[in-house]
Amino acid sequence: MPLAKMRPTFEFPSKLTQDQTVEQLRTLIDKDHHPDDGRIAGTHLMLVIPPTARHFWSPWLHIEVHEEDQHASVHGRFSPNPSIWTGYMLAYSAILVLLFFAGIFGVAQLMMNNTPWAFAIIPIFLIIAAAMYWSSLVGQRLANDQMHELHDAVQAKLKETSPSD
Repeated sequence: MPLAKMRPTFEFPSKLTQDQTVEQLRTLIDKDHHPDDGRIAGTHLMLVIPPTARHFWSPWLHIEVHEEDQHASVHGRFSPNPSIWTGYMLAYSAILVLLFFAGIFGVAQLMMNNTPWAFAIIPIFLIIAAAMYWSSLVGQRLANDQMHELHDAVQAKLKETSPSD
């Protein structure tokens, strides 16, 4: 069974140029009546759920508009709030460091012909890491509706503004 995809991505071709596509996507952020919030820097846009509807697991959508021939390509990637992501990465880093030192301490205990009790805590750290991974999947599932909201807003905006063939 494959693992769930972390940080889902999508890609849309646009019939507009890169600048026109960025301008059209800018309207997702600029319009007062649009339900999404965001920021823009050059060809990079970030869409987020407004503060009134935001929760711990609310997704952030990072959009990059690339030039391909005479048209643009819109690449989107979902991620958690950067502070959540940073917290998880720091926790994973701490677990790795603790695993390393538990392993070193266990080997030192073996070399001194002592009981290697430090090896017994390694599974605890692995269970904690697995629980963190599982909680991130649960969070992604809880954010699924908001991810679809952001994805559909981008897709609708691109379809709405595409010139007819």
